[in-house]
Amino acid sequence: MVEITTEDIIKYLEGGLSPEEKEIFEKEIRNSEKLRQEAERIAFLWKTSSALRQQAFIDTEKNWQQLLKRIKKDRIKTRILMFSRSAAAILLLPVLILSGILALELRELKDAPVQQFTVTAAAGTISKINLADGTEVWLNSGSSLSYPDRFTSGSRAVHLSGEAYFKVQSDRDNRFDVLVNNELVVSAFGTEFNINGYTDEKSIDVTLVEGNVQVLDKKNNIEKNLLPGEHLAYHKQGGNMAVSMVHMIEKTGWKDGRLAFRRTGMQEVARRLSRHFNVDIQLEGEELPGYAYSATFTTESLDEILRLIKRTAPVQYTIIEPEQGSDYSFSKKKVIINTRK
Repeated sequence: MVEITTEDIIKYLEGGLSPEEKEIFEKEIRNSEKLRQEAERIAFLWKTSSALRQQAFIDTEKNWQQLLKRIKKDRIKTRILMFSRSAAAILLLPVLILSGILALELRELKDAPVQQFTVTAAAGTISKINLADGTEVWLNSGSSLSYPDRFTSGSRAVHLSGEAYFKVQSDRDNRFDVLVNNELVVSAFGTEFNINGYTDEKSIDVTLVEGNVQVLDKKNNIEKNLLPGEHLAYHKQGGNMAVSMVHMIEKTGWKDGRLAFRRTGMQEVARRLSRHFNVDIQLEGEELPGYAYSATFTTESLDEILRLIKRTAPVQYTIIEPEQGSDYSFSKKKVIINTRK
């Protein structure tokens, strides 16, 4: 039997025994009840004294202050969380109310009948219209456009009499249709094009600026697709369609206040000047209507344009000023153009 001292027990607790000594110590503890009790008593004292030694190194005041800070921080977090929930509820309430009002108004708008509007550009002026879908329309002098206050799903349809330039808002799900004098339907999903459909002219002209359009002759059920830069002339009397390339500025320049002529017949020149300035222009002489004229006018007045035409073409003109009638109204200004003698 090996004698186990108090120092041996403390070394064992501190892990200071060698493997051989540890094995002998544990064997003696198992075989002696008295030694086991002594070892347990010393182990209790050793653990207690160790805890006291560790406590001596603890900064109690510092730890207490840290604990207080943590408690305060937790309280602040709790208050912020509670405030955030309350604020969210307060802010959400008007949003919910507004959403309900908007939903109600949208439902009422959807159920309300679609209203039709008609806008006519006064003689000698150009008007611009913004449709509900974002499409922009320019109306030339004396032209009319009928359109709804909103478009329903499936189609966007307007009616045109006269001349207009369309910049159609793109919408692949809803085709945009322009019905011209109940004769042609010009269809697109998003593009720019010009339509000249005055009732007093012999043809309806469609000029495509960009994108693509489909032109349908309703009477004969004939379709034509146009490419950018192409011009379609629908002759009302025969119902036939002719496609050609054109000078774009000549067909669409009016939208920006420009009058462009590219080897244009004098009769067409007179017709466009009449419409642009709201005057009556008459041509006299058999040769004059077939004379081809080229020029571009921007800010010039009618008098200035007539003087320029006289200088660059073999013509002369006479201006008849408006006269007051018996009903106190005034007649239109009149211009007579004839060949120079």
